[in-house]
Amino acid sequence: MATASVQNIDSSALSPGERNALAILAALPVDDLNALKTLMKLGTPGVIGPSTLAAFTKLATSPPLSLDLSDAGVNAFKAAHQLGNTGASAGAIGPQTAGVYYQTVTAAFAGGNGSTSGPGRTTNAAGLRLVMNSEGYAKQVPGSTDVVAYPDPGTGGAPWTIGYGHTGSDVTPTTRITQQRAVELLQSDLRASESAVASAVTVALTDNQFAALVDFVFNVGAGAFGGSTLLRKLNAGDYAGAADEFGKWVFGGGQALPGLVTRRNAERALFLTP
Repeated sequence: MATASVQNIDSSALSPGERNALAILAALPVDDLNALKTLMKLGTPGVIGPSTLAAFTKLATSPPLSLDLSDAGVNAFKAAHQLGNTGASAGAIGPQTAGVYYQTVTAAFAGGNGSTSGPGRTTNAAGLRLVMNSEGYAKQVPGSTDVVAYPDPGTGGAPWTIGYGHTGSDVTPTTRITQQRAVELLQSDLRASESAVASAVTVALTDNQFAALVDFVFNVGAGAFGGSTLLRKLNAGDYAGAADEFGKWVFGGGQALPGLVTRRNAERALFLTP
């Protein structure tokens, strides 16, 4: 298998995420690397330089993909895709792992692939209720339906969150919004997930199937969805098999988490509702 050459990159100066991004690129067949470079509008085929590494790292870690390229993120990705992550293989990025990353990236940014989901399709009312119930409506002001912002439990500060899991530069420690505004923010936040589903799915979807997938992507990320067995089975026309895949995405720290079990069951039920 012909691979690309790495030029003018000091690996000792790279962050863990950049190091793993470089490992992915370097393990790809040169044709796949060149396809990625075309996607990123870069020249010089067959060469991985600083601009290629920077562009790929930004592409992979930004919405709609939002892949975690840290060592922990790579381990989680390998575990989720059953890529052999024990012993000497733990954390290693070989051709097989790089290939799944490649499929994930290209699936998320394919666009125009004939999907009947439609690029402007939005989540229906049943799907919106599912997301709202799953995300919760935290920090409600007593005697009001308004909510206030709350800090990240890990940092005790930023990123601040409000409403149905909304974060961003518009959320500060003093932010207070109505429930209607919280719903509007959620609908806006769902756009990236809706776009990811529309781009990745190549078969017809009912409104409920589309909504269930949007909730799934909103929770696990477009990158995980793009490389999932769920998507592979769905695009092969195996709707029942795809529905059965929801229940496999319930683990955190090696254990099934009750909240994820409930969410996956709700997604599967909505997916199977005519």
